[in-house]
Amino acid sequence: MRLSRTERSIIYLISEETPNKIIAQKLNLSQRMVEYHISNLIKKMKVESRVGIIVKSFRTNILK
Repeated sequence: MRLSRTERSIIYLISEETPNKIIAQKLNLSQRMVEYHISNLIKKMKVESRVGIIVKSFRTNILK
């Protein structure tokens, strides 16, 4: 699965329980853009939620 650097950063920050607003600030994005990336990750990874993103990331070694 090909993920952009931004998507990988968002996954890492989600795993740290970072709220979308703070993710946006840390990555210099709008909060809406962060929500857009998360929505795309959910579709791309075929999961149902932010938790699903993290679980699949560990199972596929995106997060180690």
